[in-house]
Amino acid sequence: MSSTAEQMTFPRPLGPDGLPDPLLLEVVRERPVLRVIGPGGGAAWLVAGEKEVREVLNEPLRFTSRPDPTVDDKRARDGVPMVGMDPPEHTRIRRLASKVFTARRIQAMVPDIKELVGSLMDDMEAAEQPADLVSTLALPLPMNVIFRVLGGIPDEDRDDLRRWSQVFISLGSSTAEEIETAMVEFQERLRRLVVDRRQNLGDDLLSDLIRARDGRDALSEEELIATTGLIIVAGHETTAKTLTRGVMVLTKSDLWSRIAAGALPVGQVVEETLRHQPPIDTCIWRTAKNDTELAGEHIKAGEQVLVSLNLANLDPTARQNPLEFVPTRRDAGHMTFGHGPHFCLGAALARAELAVALQGLSERFLRLQVAVPHAELEWTAGSMLNAPVALPVTW
Repeated sequence: MSSTAEQMTFPRPLGPDGLPDPLLLEVVRERPVLRVIGPGGGAAWLVAGEKEVREVLNEPLRFTSRPDPTVDDKRARDGVPMVGMDPPEHTRIRRLASKVFTARRIQAMVPDIKELVGSLMDDMEAAEQPADLVSTLALPLPMNVIFRVLGGIPDEDRDDLRRWSQVFISLGSSTAEEIETAMVEFQERLRRLVVDRRQNLGDDLLSDLIRARDGRDALSEEELIATTGLIIVAGHETTAKTLTRGVMVLTKSDLWSRIAAGALPVGQVVEETLRHQPPIDTCIWRTAKNDTELAGEHIKAGEQVLVSLNLANLDPTARQNPLEFVPTRRDAGHMTFGHGPHFCLGAALARAELAVALQGLSERFLRLQVAVPHAELEWTAGSMLNAPVALPVTW
């Protein structure tokens, strides 16, 4: 291994176009699995090749999702279910939760999503230019959708939920005390929400989670609280950042006008946006359960494995010219929603929101463009999910 690779730290800052550091891309092109200095300064294995990422995510008997017990992080100890579980425990909770994420439910939500996008675009159009796409549409859209899905969240709780979400996805930017406090406050607020909803069941996702059963099995109170927390955090942060990054890239080319004219199917644009500008551009964590080999590298039991969905999407052995944004590519596909047992439950909802938003924006604001050079955009820092903090746009 070269000295450059031996000293490589991960994650690394993105470029102004949202793509990974060129040095990192060069290194992983030759080494789909390599030793790096991970978050916190400890040694870890970075898995960057698409084939290898699929292998890790699809084999929980070799690579566990369970948190490292030596890690002093309340998110790992008391965090959300499913994310930090392996089968069969994971299978049980996912089976119950999946009962409410049906294609029929998502399809029925599309008219409401269109209405919400239209209302947000009205507000955006009435605002002074340049308007910030993040605060006017990219963030409020998925937040309002997920709150509606859950049957309504009190207005006074929304700012706190947003603040807690930021802490949960932080990567070194929040202290242990801040994480601990956020977790306690978040769980207390969710517990109150679940208790109230149990007494007033309705036609909403949270009520259906409470009702969800598999024979005699049902989610416990703690599982309900944790699953609801996962839905809130993952249900808006990921979509908001993908939409922001997608608009940033699309408005630089003639693709924007082609979407508006119907010459370019918005579904293809959504999939390429998810591949090229994924929200999780850092990694997800696994730990080797036993001594094993991956791409010729010997990984010892207990060693941390950092799985990069972003780098897998850009693997040149999986598709041609992966750094180019090409919605019509024949080798389409991506790893952004994961793979195997932990494939994202909310994938269909995210796709629906992105499609409605991109179609609506391109038709309403045909000349939409980012008001400043991409190099001047400020990106989030110290987070598992990254995007420009603000995206000033004109039309």
